[in-house]
Amino acid sequence: MEADNNGQDIGRRRLLTGLAVGGAAVVGGVVGGVASSAVGGGFHRESLQVDVACLGETWREVVARNPADDADFRYPFLVEGWIYPEGTIPPDGFVPTESGSVGRWFCRGWVLIDSTRPEPHVASVHEYVFGTISAERLFPPDNLSSSGLEGTMTSQQATRALIGGTGSYMGAVGQVLQAPNGFNTSLMADGSGEPAPNFIFNFDLLIPQA
Repeated sequence: MEADNNGQDIGRRRLLTGLAVGGAAVVGGVVGGVASSAVGGGFHRESLQVDVACLGETWREVVARNPADDADFRYPFLVEGWIYPEGTIPPDGFVPTESGSVGRWFCRGWVLIDSTRPEPHVASVHEYVFGTISAERLFPPDNLSSSGLEGTMTSQQATRALIGGTGSYMGAVGQVLQAPNGFNTSLMADGSGEPAPNFIFNFDLLIPQA
């Protein structure tokens, strides 16, 4: 495995393979393809899958080292991506553009590299904004948010908590399974020259009955 620009024994590809992203099928008819059923207690249950292409050029970070242990370093980061309908992104070679997208993905959090716990190495919050952000509509109403750990080179999926939603998803709770889906043609803005990752997100939602 290659060291990064600061000499840390972890490549950007390894790091980002654990970050979340996905494609789309939105509740309330925004995208379609959502399975829904009543579960009682004033809720209905919906499943949703989306593809996300991380945009490498939007990556930003600030490294904070542990002076007592070179193998222990932590830093905040922020990155964005396009959300697409389920099945849009092939495993490799995808060219991410706004065309065909159904929203924007925002990921922020901390990289947590610990010499005694190499994985998972990210704690993050994701915002899934469905719709187009424009000067006329800066804040599309249909949003979901998730929080949790991610970051592994194994085949294990990350399970994230669905911490809320707005618009068609107002009051939503549940969980999100995050899986890697290869790499796209955008390059990471960290000097590594490595391609940015794609992700698949599977949402299991409980939404209050209107």
